[in-house]
Amino acid sequence: MTPFFTFSSIRSRLAPLVRPILERCPPVRFVAVGMLKMKQSGRLRRCGMEFTLPCGDFGVTLEAESTGSYEPLTTATIESILKEGMTFVDVGAHVGLFSLPALHWVGNSGKVISFEPHPDNYVMLLDNASRNQLDDRLIAVQSAVSDKNEIVKLHTSTFNTGDHQLFHCGARDSIEVECTTLDHYFPVGTKVDVIKMDVQGAEAKAFSGMERVLADNPNVQIIWELSPSQLEDAGSSASEVLHWLENLDFTFSSIDESKQILQERTIEEILRICPHDSFLNILSSRNE
Repeated sequence: MTPFFTFSSIRSRLAPLVRPILERCPPVRFVAVGMLKMKQSGRLRRCGMEFTLPCGDFGVTLEAESTGSYEPLTTATIESILKEGMTFVDVGAHVGLFSLPALHWVGNSGKVISFEPHPDNYVMLLDNASRNQLDDRLIAVQSAVSDKNEIVKLHTSTFNTGDHQLFHCGARDSIEVECTTLDHYFPVGTKVDVIKMDVQGAEAKAFSGMERVLADNPNVQIIWELSPSQLEDAGSSASEVLHWLENLDFTFSSIDESKQILQERTIEEILRICPHDSFLNILSSRNE
C-alpha cells in the first residue's frame, strides 16, 4: 500500500475525532501546531512545479508532506477533462495546487480563474504563480464565492489553512472579505468548461449563485467537495444539494482517493458512503 493510500485511509477515520479536539482545546492546538511548524518544510513538487505551502498546517501541508502528493485521483480526473482552450474556474483555490497545473492543461489559449478569499492564502497563490512563471496568465480574484455580492465574515481556522469557512458553528476569529457570485462575475454567455469547488460548507450558496452560469454551459463539469456536517452548519444538507444538482440534469461520480476509484453513483449511494462528519470529492457531469 502506498503512503498516500495509507494516509488517506487513516485520515478518513481519524479526522472526525481529531478535528473537534484541535478546534476546542487551545493548549492542545498550540502544542500540535507548534510541533508541525518545526517539522514541516513547506515545500512540494507537484505536476512538475514547485510550491510553497503553509507550515503548521493540519490540512493540505500535512497530506502533501506525509505522502509526497495531494489528491492524486482528483488531480488526474481534472487533467483528463481539461483540454487546450478550455476555461477552468477554481473556487477556493488555496495556494494554487490545482490552478497552476491547470494552466498547462488548458494551454496558452485557455483560461484559469482562481477565487481565494483569505489574504495569506491569496499571497501564497500569487507567489507560487510567480515562482512557476505563470503569474502573467493566472487570473486570481481575492474573493469568496457564495450567493451574494458584499463584504462577509470569513471564520478562520488556526490549524488548517484550507478550512476557513463562511459558515461556522463555534468560536472562531473572523475577518472581513469580499464575496461574489459566479453569475455576477461572469458576463452572460461566458464559456466555462470545468469548475473545481472546495468551500467548506458554502456549496449550496455557491451553487445558487452560479445557476445562470450552469445554464449557459450545458457541458460544464464540476468537481466539488461534499461535507454533510459543514453543509448543515450553513443551513443546508447533502441531500438538498445533490437533489438541486440532479434537477439541473447533473449526475454524480465519487472520487475515492483512498481506493483510487472513480465510480458513478446514485444520490442514495453518495449519502451512504459519505458519513455526516466525513467528506468526499464528487464529479458532477450532465449526460450528453
